[in-house]
Amino acid sequence: MDESKKMNTGKESTGTPRGFSLEVTGEIILLAIVGGLFLYMFIESFSWPEGSALMPRLAIGLGTPFWIARLIALVNSTRQLSSEHIMDLGFRTGTDPKAERLRFIRICLFILGLYAAVWLVGFHIAIPLGVFFYVLVYGRAGWIWSTILGLLFLALIMVVYDRFLNATWHDPPLLRLFWG
Repeated sequence: MDESKKMNTGKESTGTPRGFSLEVTGEIILLAIVGGLFLYMFIESFSWPEGSALMPRLAIGLGTPFWIARLIALVNSTRQLSSEHIMDLGFRTGTDPKAERLRFIRICLFILGLYAAVWLVGFHIAIPLGVFFYVLVYGRAGWIWSTILGLLFLALIMVVYDRFLNATWHDPPLLRLFWG
């Protein structure tokens, strides 16, 4: 397709429309929300006691490089003409929308289940079991590796958060029921 046809149709030779697609627009909105939340939590954490401020600052410090990397990848992907994308890097749809819908539902249910488990039984039980379950089912890593990774997350919680940061945890209702 020559240059004049590209300008008249508003499409490149690959058939990708000019401007942002709905998926890219959605990702821009989500990145703006996450970036705004990072900024808000960082600024707000200066008015908290030091022990309470460590957790959001640590999360922001670890999350910001990933946020920046995703922002750079998004900017680079909008420059490319190809619509092919790795599924885990964004919102672009592939050849099987039904499978992607099911995958999205599965991800949302896992996250909601993890939140519910953290609330019911606490971080020390829910996070290692969540990692174990995720690696076993979705990673297909086997019982031994799943157990090792779950125990490593338990050790991370106990050493970093309990020992070094002296984090305070909520009182899980299910454990409160059993322990009085």
